[in-house]
Amino acid sequence: MGNILMTIISLVLVCACGSFSYAADVLLLGDGDAETQVQTALENAGHNVTYGGLYNNWNGSTPNPNNFDVIVVLDGEGYGEEFTPTATSALSNFVGRGCGLIFTEWTAWDVCSGYKGPTIGELLPVTTPVSGCPYDYTNTWTVLNTSHPLTAGVPNSWSDSAGWTEVTAKPGSTVLISGTNSNPLLTFSTVNRGTVVHINHEMTYTTDTINANALQLIANAVEFSSGCRRRATEAVPTMTEWGMIIFIALAGLGSAYFLRRQRRA
Repeated sequence: MGNILMTIISLVLVCACGSFSYAADVLLLGDGDAETQVQTALENAGHNVTYGGLYNNWNGSTPNPNNFDVIVVLDGEGYGEEFTPTATSALSNFVGRGCGLIFTEWTAWDVCSGYKGPTIGELLPVTTPVSGCPYDYTNTWTVLNTSHPLTAGVPNSWSDSAGWTEVTAKPGSTVLISGTNSNPLLTFSTVNRGTVVHINHEMTYTTDTINANALQLIANAVEFSSGCRRRATEAVPTMTEWGMIIFIALAGLGSAYFLRRQRRA
């Protein structure tokens, strides 16, 4: 009876506990407007965020990319700027080490327009094959794979007034959310060893407040692409409320059983 009871308690503890919570160390490169909202969203999701300044001012070494799991590059309000040559090389090496890189729009438009060089274009999982680099505002986005970690926590479909560029997924890339004429919103690739995610959303260029679903996608992308230096932040899994109630009840049962046996002894 005692062994059976202990076995039951052990199983309940395993089943009642929540999953381990992980935090990624994130280097956030801003565009001069959207970084505060994005940093808050990522920190609320449990990640450690270091703001490295504007993306076009980063020298590729300070902050040191080797200290991070993921780099998030916001390109909205501050579009039309290029990376420094050392930053471009650092981003390429970062992905080559198997780490995560997240781009927002207008990065693809900048590559198409010649503001950002071919190395950044090679890292992107999308391309803009149409001359003139066409873009537009407002779209209804539809999730193509609702079970993928990158689409967790967003509705199956929603409308957003933010701007986007007409892009096409490269061979080997995966589109998880698309809009009008199958234009991708969320695309990722692992062809360059690391995970590169493109979120076709211009953050705060059009609106002052970033759509909550876009912020959720950034948080998802950080969690999904943070494999190169991921570390556990909780040594013990967090127990759910029902798990605690059941544990207390079983602990009481176990104590009663123990006392009963003591009296008989």
